[in-house]
Formats: sequence, C-alpha cells, structure tokens
Amino acid sequence: MWDGIDALIALEKFGTLTEAAPRLRLTQSALSKRIRALRDAVGFDLIEPDGRRVRLTPQAIGFLERARPLVAELRGLTKPVETRSSAH
Repeated sequence: MWDGIDALIALEKFGTLTEAAPRLRLTQSALSKRIRALRDAVGFDLIEPDGRRVRLTPQAIGFLERARPLVAELRGLTKPVETRSSAH
C-alpha cells in the first residue's frame, strides 16, 4: 500500500504519469500498476482523466488528507531520534 500512496502523492504533485513516473524512478506502466493496486486495496477510484493530465477523485483527496500525517511519520522513522543527555 505504501508504494501506491507514494505514487498517488506524485500524481497529485506532477499531474501526469509521464512526469510522475521518472520522479519515482518507475516506468509509466509500473506507476499505473501501483495506482491500480492501491485502488483495489481501498475500493474506490483514485484518479480520473482531465485532458492530458489526471486529477485525483474527491475520495482520493480525502484519502490523502488522512494518509499524509502517516506518511510524514513513516518518513521520519528513517531519521535518527534525538535524545536528551542528562547533565550530571
């Protein structure tokens, strides 16, 4: 699911599969597969065509609003935790 969320965030930011895929170091096909897998997992459509671009569905926007704090928390796990040293 993480890969799909990351793909959806990239699509929201860049607007096209053509622009989003290389940012994630993926082919357009691989990016599409991630979006489809996420769609199947959540049970609703995530994107819809908008000319040459795509736009997120209202459900996808709501999903990302809920997912963003979790994504930020997960990304923060890769950073070392600062600990306070006790002064004696």
